Amino acid sequence: MGIFKKFLKKNDELECLLNGVANNAANNYKDEAQKDFKDFLNKFEELKENNKLNEKQISYYNDVKSKYEQELKGFHH
Repeated sequence: MGIFKKFLKKNDELECLLNGVANNAANNYKDEAQKDFKDFLNKFEELKENNKLNEKQISYYNDVKSKYEQELKGFHH
């Protein structure tokens, strides 16, 4: 376990969804990548609204969200 892991414990649900986005994007499954990203956005908002994420997690996942928004822009048929 890394020294920084205790400071930013990643959310398993969000990480699973992001894994799907990355894998589907890498395999050029555009529709599935977009679907997984939408699922990630919905779960992220739900977790924020229910105070299930701390400030560091929110900041981290906002950065990840921005990265994927740029990466997936125009990623459709």
